[in-house]
Amino acid sequence: MASPRTQALSTLVSLIFVALASLWLMQGPIAIYFQQTYHRDYPLAALETNGAWKSGQRLWADLSGAIDNAGKSIDAGSARLTDDANQNFVLTEDFYRREREAKVEAENQRRAAAELLARRKQEADALKAATDARLRAQQAAQDERGRALALEAQQRAEAQRRASYLMIAPPGKVFMAGDSLMQGIAPHLLRTLKTQYGIDGVDLSKQSTGLSYPNAFNWPETISRTLLKDPGIRLLVIMLGPNDPWDMPDPANKGAKFLRFKTPEWETVYRQRIAGIIQSNAARGVSTLWIGAPGMKAAKLDGQMVWLMQVVQDEVEKQGAVFMDTRHLLAADNGGSKGSSNGNGNGNANGNGNYSDSIMVDGKATKMRSGDGIHFSVAGQKYLAARILDKLRLPPPVSSQ
Repeated sequence: MASPRTQALSTLVSLIFVALASLWLMQGPIAIYFQQTYHRDYPLAALETNGAWKSGQRLWADLSGAIDNAGKSIDAGSARLTDDANQNFVLTEDFYRREREAKVEAENQRRAAAELLARRKQEADALKAATDARLRAQQAAQDERGRALALEAQQRAEAQRRASYLMIAPPGKVFMAGDSLMQGIAPHLLRTLKTQYGIDGVDLSKQSTGLSYPNAFNWPETISRTLLKDPGIRLLVIMLGPNDPWDMPDPANKGAKFLRFKTPEWETVYRQRIAGIIQSNAARGVSTLWIGAPGMKAAKLDGQMVWLMQVVQDEVEKQGAVFMDTRHLLAADNGGSKGSSNGNGNGNANGNGNYSDSIMVDGKATKMRSGDGIHFSVAGQKYLAARILDKLRLPPPVSSQ
């Protein structure tokens, strides 16, 4: 083991070597520093003519240049990595598009939630008014006048509830569902709602459909799926019936005998399907306006519709929805031509005596029905679309806003 004196001497020699090596390598910067600090010639300037001594300065310049180049290369690589990260992971157009879509979706959800809260508050207020009216009716039932006043108050409260129930305004949408009768009405109604009130709509009406045969076309499932897909829908307008007066399969006993039309068992199943649609709508804050079938030219079908529409109206109103009767709107005693046996298209001697192809509109006999005695003429489609529009509580027309 070396003595302390030997170790100290070795350290001194190392320090002297490092100092001389640093002086040799950094002679240029040291000379400049000396001149700027002491304002006189550098004492070692005479060595600058020596090639071996100058090689240290060149070596230092090469090392400095290599270090600078390496730094620039690292900076450039870092900039490229940053640009790549920005382009591929952060600041791409797809990123901005997703951000915009997320903001739009959040705003739509917020707006839908606000509309639902407002609607529920209106319905709660209307329900409270109806409850108060019923309480006043009970208290006023001491005499005939009291009962009449109570009934009037209750009717007003129910009218207010119904008016609020059928309220629709943008961005809420209207959903049209039904058979071929609705196929004719829906385009006229949706066109008016869009052009005059800015209200969008969805039309899924389909011919030869009803509630009796869901295995052929399932309206409850279709309506539920559509509402789930489009939460902006606030009102369902539905019209079914002429394709339903048939015996139907018993859903509780597959393969068993069919349920006979007009039997209590048939009626129970049909009511359940009506109630299911309305209850599913209500759970999503969607109102239901059920359009009744009009009178039919053929006596048998007309009798079936009279019975069926009584069932439909009773169940619709029991579920708190609104039923609109079209039978009286297109009846013969509504100003139209009576049925006749001369084959002129205004009736049928073997058919429904209350059926009429035409009614009086603005003082003029207007043909409302097609030749098959079931469907509507174009005028009839527009007429019923306007009557449905009258039922709705709408905002001011776009042109007057």
